[in-house]
Amino acid sequence: MIDSADDDGSSLPDCPRCGTPVSQVTMRGPFERIATPCGCSIAPGALEGTTRPTTESE
Repeated sequence: MIDSADDDGSSLPDCPRCGTPVSQVTMRGPFERIATPCGCSIAPGALEGTTRPTTESE
């Protein structure tokens, strides 16, 4: 079971371009990252130092 505590909205990092909480980042090349669910292209390392999302397997 996954515990979803949304007391303050979200514990996911915000997209640096649009502010939407980012649940996943897809790497499409050495310099191209796509944030999910918003679909914004973000720079490599743009979410470094923020809270990292966890996966169900962790």
